Amino acid sequence: MGSTAINPDIASERLTATFDPLELTHLFDGGKERTARRKELEKMLFSDPVFCLRDSIYQSNSELYSATMARSVKLFRLQQEQNWSDEDLMLVLRIIREQHCLSLHHSMFLPAIERLATEEQKERWLPLARRYQMIGTYAQTELGHGTNLMELETTATYDKATDELVLNTPKLSSIKWWPGNLGKSSNYAIVLAHLVVDNKRCGMHPFMVQLRSMVDHTPMPGIKLGVIGQKMGGNFNDNGFLFLNNVRIPRENMLMKNAQLTRTGKFLSSGPNKANYATMIYVRVMICTWTFGALSAAATAAIRYSSVRRQSTLSPGKQESKVLDYQTQQYKLFPALATGYACFFIHKVLSAKYQAMLIDMKSGNAKALPEMHAWSSGMKALLTDIAIYKMEICRRSCGGHGYLRASGISDMVCGATPLATVEGENTVLYLQVARYLVKQIAKALTGQRTTGTTEYMNMNETSYICPLQKPGDCRNVDFLCELYQKRAYRTVLKVAQALQRDMESGKEEAVYMNNNLQPLVRMATAHCYYVAMRNFVDGLASVQVSPPARKVLDKLCCLFGVHYIVTLSGDFLESEAMGLEQLHWLQELELQLLAEIRPDAVTLVDALDFHDETLSSAIGCYDGRAYERLYEAALKEPMNQTEVEPAYDMYLKKLIMEGAQSKL
Repeated sequence: MGSTAINPDIASERLTATFDPLELTHLFDGGKERTARRKELEKMLFSDPVFCLRDSIYQSNSELYSATMARSVKLFRLQQEQNWSDEDLMLVLRIIREQHCLSLHHSMFLPAIERLATEEQKERWLPLARRYQMIGTYAQTELGHGTNLMELETTATYDKATDELVLNTPKLSSIKWWPGNLGKSSNYAIVLAHLVVDNKRCGMHPFMVQLRSMVDHTPMPGIKLGVIGQKMGGNFNDNGFLFLNNVRIPRENMLMKNAQLTRTGKFLSSGPNKANYATMIYVRVMICTWTFGALSAAATAAIRYSSVRRQSTLSPGKQESKVLDYQTQQYKLFPALATGYACFFIHKVLSAKYQAMLIDMKSGNAKALPEMHAWSSGMKALLTDIAIYKMEICRRSCGGHGYLRASGISDMVCGATPLATVEGENTVLYLQVARYLVKQIAKALTGQRTTGTTEYMNMNETSYICPLQKPGDCRNVDFLCELYQKRAYRTVLKVAQALQRDMESGKEEAVYMNNNLQPLVRMATAHCYYVAMRNFVDGLASVQVSPPARKVLDKLCCLFGVHYIVTLSGDFLESEAMGLEQLHWLQELELQLLAEIRPDAVTLVDALDFHDETLSSAIGCYDGRAYERLYEAALKEPMNQTEVEPAYDMYLKKLIMEGAQSKL
């Protein structure tokens, strides 16, 4: 891995490890065999220049799209030639950091067909989509609306005379806006639209719409589409817009697993009326694992760089100290590392619950859907909020070099930032969680028992005693969960009581809800922190690892729990989850954990096992040769390929010559 010339500073870090990093690598990959398979795939991919990721910083948007499309096509040809399994494809997409032009084809288009289409429709479309004759996207978000499905404006009106559905985006705000792969790549889309039969709306449903000719890729009649323009990051993806003007499709192109439209225009619902949410939930679950990858990559680059960067000295007269030896640097980076690990275990628990829900839904049981919707929405919002902030801290921790695109971290931050708005802007998602919590606390207060993520609402507050009775108790992660639980309960109860008072005072619902929106967000956030901590603890408890690995993972879990209690200490004090004495113990423990994790810091990021090409960071490579790689990257800059830029002859030369001829 990397160059044979290892920087001695980073080599010395690996000598202090207290555990075998390969053990955790196997855990992240899903087993020893999956790690071996990933290594095979990395060797295959990175022997081909088309899969080079690091040179993308020198490309224009058009060049970037073209290079990424070449990579995508080569990838899918390899998939067919090598007969990759779905698990192999997931590994490959992880290896190339999802940098391909057809991401929504796999993340939303195919899953939507599998979950929303009838068996007959699956037989018709899935083979075409799996061999890339159909290349699809999922068009839900509009210019004027996103997560509020019922307010989307696109319509699909049934024409009985022709047995067709007529799709329209009737005004500017209704055009589909943002779907990935839409602008230039996809020839099909699953379009979310309101079904209209005999002037009556029958709810939001998915429809298969051909966008482009299968012969020359030109737009189909009535369709206008293109890219929405440059973004902060991810410009390899042709996020697009879509106008639909009286676009006719066969009635059979309505995905009819959960609702049917007959030839006579009769609308029938045969499944849970919220089953369409399953696809959105799936993507939110996936975003949690994308967040794990993004934050872990940033922490890897920053911690490796901090182990070879020397600055000032802790002891006068001695060699400059490694930046990673400074407690302030550890405070920036180790909570970020712990949060990255947390994302992995949280996703592990969440994904298992999602799969269980799908099994139940197939048998007609949709009872788990409301909680799963709230759970996935909350984890997506909280983890992306935390991760984006922590990634920026990682970038800043690298000083000026972190600002260079060659560092990789600046692009990582820009690439992760959309996660706060994709598949639901986070504030909106917190409010969706809050609505669920209000219903649950209402049940609990009327004597009904709540279960699952809101089981804590059954607690008897009068019997609560802070579990931290001595400093050593602060290392007990179950005790930390109790603090998060108490804070969540008290916050939920306080907001519910405020809503009740406003309602009883005679205020209109719209008024008292708007007056309490920010408290509702705060309530949801408190709940989400509890669920995140509980999921981290439970996910960690579910894996089998050696005692040395368990010890270091327990420290990361403890740091995660302690760090956010200390960071949000005002809330924990206000909710009486703890007192000032406990806060002081936690503050001391937080600093102790930094020192305890320090010997394993580089090995913990090595365990994540990012290939150098995958990481694409001049300062984060395995060999630690940050300065050499930064210089090599600078030499590749297109402006350095000529001694004199054309702008000299066009502008600067005249200024210099005039200056030479003038008198002071």
